[in-house]
Amino acid sequence: MITLEALNEKIDHWLLAHHINLKRPKPPPFESELSQIIQSFIINYGCGMTLEQALAITLTNGSKDPTLLKHIHVSPHAIEGINRYALEVENKEIWRFVRLINQLHLTGSTITRLALEKYHDELWENKLSNVRKKSEKVSVQLTFLLMLSLISVIIVVITPIMLLL
Repeated sequence: MITLEALNEKIDHWLLAHHINLKRPKPPPFESELSQIIQSFIINYGCGMTLEQALAITLTNGSKDPTLLKHIHVSPHAIEGINRYALEVENKEIWRFVRLINQLHLTGSTITRLALEKYHDELWENKLSNVRKKSEKVSVQLTFLLMLSLISVIIVVITPIMLLL
């Protein structure tokens, strides 16, 4: 008789042989902090700080990602540090943020600033929709449990009463 461990081992070998990786890479901690970092950067930059100052203060105070902090402290400029971090991490959302920062650095245009604000709003909308989806899922599960309890009440309480009549 084949054991569960042996079966799992065979499946793992088959997946490895066919180059299938079921584990998704864990997103960097910076991605979860991105909306707060963008918000803080927009406020700092809007208060009259230079782009470099606003970016350096925002990233050192707002991020808990050790890889990003290492790049920020090693690089002479915060923009260079975040570019190196984006090259190392290879994450779509981080690349989008870094491209907007680089464009803002090169052009200094208000349109780029507005695009950064729009990106911030988009991140918050994504978080809100994810929370709504999770809430709906929990609501469906609770409704199912409520229906089960109602059925059990009908069986335990009402059925004996109906049989006695």
